[in-house]
Amino acid sequence: MKTTLAILFLAVAPVLAVETGDALVDRIIKKPGEFDQMCDAPLPVDPKVPMPVYTLVADRDVHLSKENLELLRSRRADVVPVLKKRLEAFDFTKPPKAISAKRVFKEDEIEVSGINPRQLSGLLYEMIIGLNAVEVLPDLLRIEEQLRSLLEKADENKKVEVPKVDFDGMLTPLPPEKALSKRDQAMNRGRIVQRELLSVMAQLLRSQKFQPILDSDLEKEYAKAIKARAQEDDLKEIKTPADAKAKGDDSVEFDPVYGIPVGFLNHPLNIPFSADVRNAIRGYAEQFIKTVPKDQWKVSWEKKG
Repeated sequence: MKTTLAILFLAVAPVLAVETGDALVDRIIKKPGEFDQMCDAPLPVDPKVPMPVYTLVADRDVHLSKENLELLRSRRADVVPVLKKRLEAFDFTKPPKAISAKRVFKEDEIEVSGINPRQLSGLLYEMIIGLNAVEVLPDLLRIEEQLRSLLEKADENKKVEVPKVDFDGMLTPLPPEKALSKRDQAMNRGRIVQRELLSVMAQLLRSQKFQPILDSDLEKEYAKAIKARAQEDDLKEIKTPADAKAKGDDSVEFDPVYGIPVGFLNHPLNIPFSADVRNAIRGYAEQFIKTVPKDQWKVSWEKKG
């Protein structure tokens, strides 16, 4: 009798569906979990748009929470193919439309980000970097080149339409005497996105400890900045995670290359952008794809602190 009841229960019990990778990515971009209210206005961006060193050009106020990032990592095998598929389909001549949903906040948490899960965004970049998704390097190379080509054509001929770029970053306008035309503003946004795509590639390569990027001028600038920062009063006594814990600050992160504590940099870390800088980053990415076997990719993540 007990056996019969057990079989009957299994027959009528609802089967809980596992959330697909697509649904998971959509849900977390809609509700990423962390809202960073900016008290200080972001700095205006130079119209020339410098190359950010292992960071993004524009500030964002929504980010992935630690819990959501860990969830994505636990589902990496399902999530990375979704990210790759979306980048493979991305086309700057026909970008996804910005969604009409407004941001919704509940106390200090963001309920609705207002960001299209299929557009390029800071949240998408955080997923790619947080999952060490080197699988998407070929796709980043493709769309960066498409954007560069479109910008170049529009720059050479004012009658050519500026590439369509959905931009989720926060920028302050330049002062009136330096204000840009609407066309130049659109070109500026395109250049920002192009630089950020290159930066995401560089960050992926650094997470792999790929030697060519570690030997680069980009790395030299970064090493100089974080080593100087580690000597400031709040960090100079911290040499190990145990030191941080003893000081009651478990949130201190340590650089995976140099093993030193990393703190907030007071000034954006940039270098002048040039064709040489662009070609170098793209060359490192292409070299990685060609020379590093898949079984040597560092696709896990290092726990900080």
